[in-house]
Amino acid sequence: MRLYRFSVGWLVLLCCETTIYSQNNFRTIAATSFETVDAVTTIKMTISLSEFSIGKTEVTQKEFSQIMNYNPSYHQGEEYPVENVSWWEAIQYCNRRSLAEGLQPCYNLSNGECDFSRNGYRLPTDAEWNQASGDLTRYEAQTLHRYANLGSTNTQNLETLSKALKETGTRKAGSYPANQSGLYDMLGNVWEWCQDYFSPANNVLDAVKDPRGPSRGLDRIIRGGSFITTVTDWNKRKGYRSSMKPDYKSRFTGFRVCRSLRQREPKGVSLEDPEWFKPYNRVPPGFENNLGDLSSPLDTSKGEKISAVPQWEQKRKALHDKWSELLGAPHIQPPPPNIKLLETFKEENYTGKLMYLQVEPDFWEKIYLMLPDKPMAQPLPVVIVPYYDVDTPAGKNLGGRSYMPMSVTSFAYLMVQQGYIAVAIRWFGESYGESYDEAVSNLTLKYPKCTGLGKWVWDARRLLDYLCSLPEVDSKHIGIIGHSLGAKMALYAAAMDERITAAVASEGGIGFNFSNYDDYWYFGDFIHARDKTTDQHELLALMAPRPFLLIGGDAYDTNKSWYYINAAKQVYSLFRKPQNAGYFNHRSGHTPTPEAVQRSIEWLKHFLPM
Repeated sequence: MRLYRFSVGWLVLLCCETTIYSQNNFRTIAATSFETVDAVTTIKMTISLSEFSIGKTEVTQKEFSQIMNYNPSYHQGEEYPVENVSWWEAIQYCNRRSLAEGLQPCYNLSNGECDFSRNGYRLPTDAEWNQASGDLTRYEAQTLHRYANLGSTNTQNLETLSKALKETGTRKAGSYPANQSGLYDMLGNVWEWCQDYFSPANNVLDAVKDPRGPSRGLDRIIRGGSFITTVTDWNKRKGYRSSMKPDYKSRFTGFRVCRSLRQREPKGVSLEDPEWFKPYNRVPPGFENNLGDLSSPLDTSKGEKISAVPQWEQKRKALHDKWSELLGAPHIQPPPPNIKLLETFKEENYTGKLMYLQVEPDFWEKIYLMLPDKPMAQPLPVVIVPYYDVDTPAGKNLGGRSYMPMSVTSFAYLMVQQGYIAVAIRWFGESYGESYDEAVSNLTLKYPKCTGLGKWVWDARRLLDYLCSLPEVDSKHIGIIGHSLGAKMALYAAAMDERITAAVASEGGIGFNFSNYDDYWYFGDFIHARDKTTDQHELLALMAPRPFLLIGGDAYDTNKSWYYINAAKQVYSLFRKPQNAGYFNHRSGHTPTPEAVQRSIEWLKHFLPM
C-alpha cells in the first residue's frame, strides 16, 4: 500500500498500486453534435459533446473491491456489477482508481465538484450517458429481454414483483449483447449513477458545449434501469432516467466510469466562407444594390467617389464627428471603472452579479454580469445586452420596472448558455427619473446638449471601460445584441465605439423614418430638420468592417431596410468584407422568431470565437 497526499479538500487516502486496468475495457465515444430545442426559451440549439472514453461494462465487484477493499453488494459475484453503493462512494472509487493508475483524480471529495480537465476517472454526465446509450427506443417491449436484464411488463401484480425480487437479480456484466457503441448493460442490470444534479426536464440546457447539468441541486441522476425496472412505455419515454439522493444506496444501483480525453477542436467554418453567409444575404428581387433615396457613404463633398480605405478613413472621421455632435454627451470627465455589488445569484448554469456601475460622478447605472459556471482557462468574449432593465435579458425578476419571463428575447441568458460572459444594462429612461419624461427632463437640466441616445452612448462607453478592466474578459472580442429599444442601443453603441467588435440589432427600425426616433428620449423632433443626407446608414458605415447583423420582422424593419444594408456594404466592400453586413428578415412581426434568434446567436459565435 502507498500513501498519497493531496492539498486540502481533494484527497488523503490509501490506495492500491498494483492493478493497472486495460483500456480494452473502454470504448471511445467520438465527439459529436446534435440539435435540440431548449424547453425554456424554445430556441433550437446545437449541442456539442467532446470525445470521451467510457467503461464497456458497469464497474464489477472485483474491480470495486480491489480498489476499495470491501464489497457492499447484495448479489455477490466477482463479475457481477457492484451495487449498494452511494454516489459519494462511486466518486471516491473514481479518485482512488485514478491514483492507482497514475492519473489525476477528478473529484473534490468534500463537495463533489468534478474537474473535467483532469485525465482521471469520473462518472459520465447525463448527456454523455445518453450519447453512449444509443437509441433506447429501438427495442420492442416483447423482445427487450433478449437485450437487457430488465423486469417484467406487469405493473399491477405485487406477487409477480415479490417473486422477481426472490428469484432474479443482477447478472454477470456483459451477459447481454452490446449496443451500437460496443457497451454492455446500458439498459438493465443496475441503475447507474451520473455526474449531474437532477433537473426534471432533460431538454433544459445549462450549456451547449459539454452540458453538465445544474450547478446545484439535491438529487443526482441515475440512468438505465435495473433488473426489476418494468418494461413500459412510461420508462421508455423517460429514457430510463430517474434520480436519487447522493447518499442513497440499494441493491438496484451501481455505476460505470468514464474519462475525459484530450479535446480535439473541430475545424470551424471559415470567416470568409460564402456558403455560411447565404441566410444573411437573401435580398428580395428589386432591392439588389438599391439605395432608395439614401446618399452613398462613399460620396465626397466634392462630388467624387471614395475608392480606397485611406480616403474612407478621412470621411469616417468627419462622419464620427458629425454624429458625436448630433448625439451630444455629458461634458464631464469620465469616472474610472467602479462598481457596487448589490447581490450575487448562484443559478443553475451561471453566477449572476447584480451591480451598480458608476457612469457619472453622482450617478450609478444598474448592470447584471453573468459568468458561466465552467472553469475559465482563458479570458472569454463578452456580449452586452441593453434593454429597458436587466430583468428581461436575464429572464429573471431582479426588481426592475420592466420584466418578462424567460423567452426568445432573454439574450443575456442565451449567450451564457453558449459559454459567453454576458452583461445586461439598464436604459437611463428607467432610472434617471420617475418616468421617461422626468428622466429626459433631468438629463436636459444637467446636460442641455445631450440627447437620450447620446446619454446611452456615454453609459455604454463606461460599461466598456469596466469590462475591459476585467481579467476574465477577452477585450478584443466584445459583442452587443438588442431587440426593439435594445436594437437602437446596440446600433449606436457599436457605431460610436470600436471596442465593440460584433453587433446584432433586432427590429429597432434601421431608418429614422422607420421608428419613433423623434421621441425626445431618443432625439426629439429636431431630427426632422436635419440634413436629409444624414441617416442611420452612416452609422452602419462607421462600423465597417466590423460585423453587423440586422434582424427584421416587417414591423419596423422591412424590405426597405435593404437600402441601408446596401449603402453600408459599399464601405464594407472597400475592406473586401461585404458579407460582414447582413440582414435576416423572419417576416413574423416585431417579436423575433426562434429561428431569428438562432441566426443571431450563430452570427455572434461566428465572429466572437472562444
